[in-house]
Amino acid sequence: MAQHTNTDNMPAIPSSKKLIEEALQSDPNLDVNALHSKTFELMIHYRTIYYESKVDAFLSRLSLSDIPIETKRKLREEMLKPFVAGGVEYSNFMEEASRRVSQSFQPISGKLAEICAQRELEKVGLKKDVHFTLRKERTDVIVYHPNIRSCQARHRVEVKNVKLRERAVRGLGFDGDSLFGFFDDVNEFSRGTVEIIDEICQDRNGYTYIPPSTLAQMTYRGNRIRPNTQFDRDMLVFVQTGRIP
Repeated sequence: MAQHTNTDNMPAIPSSKKLIEEALQSDPNLDVNALHSKTFELMIHYRTIYYESKVDAFLSRLSLSDIPIETKRKLREEMLKPFVAGGVEYSNFMEEASRRVSQSFQPISGKLAEICAQRELEKVGLKKDVHFTLRKERTDVIVYHPNIRSCQARHRVEVKNVKLRERAVRGLGFDGDSLFGFFDDVNEFSRGTVEIIDEICQDRNGYTYIPPSTLAQMTYRGNRIRPNTQFDRDMLVFVQTGRIP
C-alpha cells in the first residue's frame, strides 16, 4: 500500500497585503507599475521557495550524498506515490504542490492589482467608503461624485491583472465603465479589440488604463486608452466634477 504524506505546514505565498507592504519597504514612492512589478516578482520568489521546500523536505528523508541508480529508482517511486494533503488525495506530491500554488497564485495576483488601484486613489486623497468602494455590485471599484452619502454620479472600474482576454472586455461591457490593469501583451490590443473598447468606453464616458510601456507599442491606440499612471488624476476629477475629462 502506498504511503501517504501530509505537508500542510509547508510555507505558502504571503497574502497580497503582505506582498504590497514588503515591496514598499524597498521604496515607498514606487509608481503603480513598478509596485505591481515588484509584488509580482515577490510572488514568483515565494512560489519558488515553496517548491524548493517541498523538494528539500522530500530529499531530506533520503539522507544520501549522491544518487546512484538504485536511489534514483527509489526517488522515482517516492515521487509517484499517491499523496494526501488537507484530506485530499493526489496522484503524487508535485501534483498537490502545483495545484495548491495555482489555487493561491491566481486570487493573490488579482488582489494585488486591486490593491494597486486602491493605492492610486488614496494617493490623491480619495478615501475608501467615502469616495470609493471595493467589490460592490459585482464591480471591483466604484467611484462616487462627490461622495457616497451625497452621490450624484458614480463610475464603475473593472480591475484586471496582466492579461486582457475576452472576458475582461465582456466584464467591462456588463459591470464597468472603465478598465484598469497591467496588461503586458501589446498583441492583445488589436485594432478590432481597441475599437470595441472605444465603443464601450465612449458610451459610458470611461477609459481603459494600461501601462505606458504597452501603450507605447500600440500601432492603433483609438480614443479611449490612457496610461494607467493617469488613473488617479482622472478619478479625482470625477469625484470633483462627476465626469472624466
